[in-house]
Amino acid sequence: MTESILAITGPTSGIGRAAVKELVNDFDRILLLARNMEKAAYLKQELLELNPEANLGIIECDLSVLDSVKQAAENIKNKVNHIDCLVNNAGIVSTTHKKSADGYELMMATNYIGPFFLTHELLPLVMKSEQKQVVVVTSGAYKFAPMKKPFFKPKRFNAISGYGRSKLGILYLAQELHEFYSRKGLRTTAVHPGAVSTNLGKDNVSRKVADAIFALLDPFFVSVEEGSQSVIKAVRQPEKYAGFYSNQGEIAAVKQYGSDFKMRREFIDATLEELDLKAL
Repeated sequence: MTESILAITGPTSGIGRAAVKELVNDFDRILLLARNMEKAAYLKQELLELNPEANLGIIECDLSVLDSVKQAAENIKNKVNHIDCLVNNAGIVSTTHKKSADGYELMMATNYIGPFFLTHELLPLVMKSEQKQVVVVTSGAYKFAPMKKPFFKPKRFNAISGYGRSKLGILYLAQELHEFYSRKGLRTTAVHPGAVSTNLGKDNVSRKVADAIFALLDPFFVSVEEGSQSVIKAVRQPEKYAGFYSNQGEIAAVKQYGSDFKMRREFIDATLEELDLKAL
């Protein structure tokens, strides 16, 4: 039996932090992909207190910067020859229009483009493993707005639709992985864990706008611990959730724009072209 390895993005706060603390005993090795190295080091110490025998690696990775994602993937390839479970958990909500270092709308860059590229780079390692699992954290917010052009650099910004489209994109990624790799043994799950209110960025925006966004997202709010359970369940029960959308731990039908196959194909193809990739 080979060493079991988990790789997870966004582990230093919120749902990711709660999930990895519970999963620390489930894998022989855990790779923590984090943007903030100080927070990652602190998390590592916390995890070692929970399991002194844990084999933990910290990989610097800013998902909003493609060069950082590329370097992180290379670092991982130099450390391991397989990954049993890749959890694309990291994500942001931005209430103001910001651009990534590569010129993309920041939420689309962080929540979709970066994870897409990371998955592309690490998928060969996942397919070499015994478990062969990818879990992506999406959101019920995918129903907020249809995907539309320009996909990655919108001319107008709306926080709600921008966030929704970034989460619709990562849902499309999960669907794409299942369609093309499930027959090769890959188990993919898209998870809506519920939104954690403390993750909502209200900085640099008027109180009126922030409160309006908060009110619209309020039906999705759950505690960090509640949200993490949907990720943990997917990781621990890959067969049960393979190929499905998990709504807070319950298998649910994908609605509205999430079932638009024609748009998914167009969007995925546009992503491949944008990243100069031949295939996922």
